[in-house]
Amino acid sequence: MSNTSRIDTREIADADLDGVAGGLSVGGSLEGLNATFAPGPNGVPVLTGGSIDKLSITVSDIPLGPISA
Repeated sequence: MSNTSRIDTREIADADLDGVAGGLSVGGSLEGLNATFAPGPNGVPVLTGGSIDKLSITVSDIPLGPISA
């Protein structure tokens, strides 16, 4: 059995997004970021791999109305 939380999703109509005053508020956090880089063209590092232990994203200011179970 998976040890992940349930994610609720919902489709949002374009008209609902158009009515959002001031746009969307998006926030989040992450824990345990590990990244691996390799030398790339012209000495610019290139991300070659990585992992995140925990990621949280919050989007608000969208009037969704009641959510049915």
